[in-house]
Amino acid sequence: MEAAVFRSARSERRDVRGALVSWFARLLSGGRAREAFEAGLDGPRERLNHSEVRGKRNFVRVWRNLLGRPGSVWRPALFLAGIALVAAILSPAFLTVRNLLALLTSSSFLVVLAVGEAFVILVGMIDLGVESVLSAGGMFVAWLTVLHAVPWQVAVPAGLVAGGLVGFGVGALVSRGGIPSFIVTLGTYWGIRGVALLFNQGNYISPDSASPARPLGFAWLAGTIHGVSVLILVTLAVVILGQVLVSFTPLGRWIRGVGSNESAVRAVGLPSGRIKVLVFIVSGTLAALAGVMLTAWQQSIYPLSGEGDSLAAIAGVILGGIPFTGGRGTIVGAALGVLVIGVINDVIVLVGLPSLYQYIFVACILILAGLQARLAYAK
Repeated sequence: MEAAVFRSARSERRDVRGALVSWFARLLSGGRAREAFEAGLDGPRERLNHSEVRGKRNFVRVWRNLLGRPGSVWRPALFLAGIALVAAILSPAFLTVRNLLALLTSSSFLVVLAVGEAFVILVGMIDLGVESVLSAGGMFVAWLTVLHAVPWQVAVPAGLVAGGLVGFGVGALVSRGGIPSFIVTLGTYWGIRGVALLFNQGNYISPDSASPARPLGFAWLAGTIHGVSVLILVTLAVVILGQVLVSFTPLGRWIRGVGSNESAVRAVGLPSGRIKVLVFIVSGTLAALAGVMLTAWQQSIYPLSGEGDSLAAIAGVILGGIPFTGGRGTIVGAALGVLVIGVINDVIVLVGLPSLYQYIFVACILILAGLQARLAYAK
């Protein structure tokens, strides 16, 4: 009797050891701890669900092969290609050179804005105040050149520095003060908007605002070189420089590292706080540059110019494959995400739909992007 009990206990211990060995093997092979635990201690259920899990993994693998890894530029590129195909079917005028150049020109300001926003989101932060910096930066430069006859060679750099200083203040409050970026940038959204209204007593500024009329001085930004808008060339340069910085420099790796695992970045001695300040400086500077570009294109600037562009830039970044948690993604992808929004707006105009449909279509695209991202991250 005692021998039978001993054999039974030894058999149970052997079964437990086997289950634990199976659990650790699955854990070391990359499976999730919970899945490994359930699979190791519940063999029959594993056998029942094995084909289902294998089918799901095969589907995810095919999806990733088609769209690339999470954060890959292929995802926004395929979104843009699909939207462009639909646009071409709905309106043959979409593919004309004139329309495409107009589309790229009108989207250039938002692309520059989104590049700065992309740097912020890559570290897991957010900047809601970029549209206010855009309008204030444009108003400041126009105020200097038109109302005070300051040469544009001085006024434009001064506007960019002012935008960078706003970003520095935001970054310092976030990194040193420990205030969430959402709260700080919501404050700058309202505060800098008020600064924009102070210029010229809330009125717009154009060459006719001075007596006699005085040109902006930097209107050449709205010109063309061999038929291509200078605004497009400036935007292309910003995107290329941003992508090179993120992909091919140590700073870019540090930025992605802060978004992926800030604790690990601190553990190796990198100044994560300074990195956060830097990305906000980049965002503020590029927002001011977008304001200068918009002023040159419109030949005027309003205190409320760029209203709604903060959310549009964030939407473009998310469509471009950069998650809110940061850590992965490309600057080129963010630019392509903005172009998706630009194509939607362009098609709405070409087919004669009311502009309010823009918000509905962009919402649908964002939800679709979120669903594909969720599937991409599924294990």
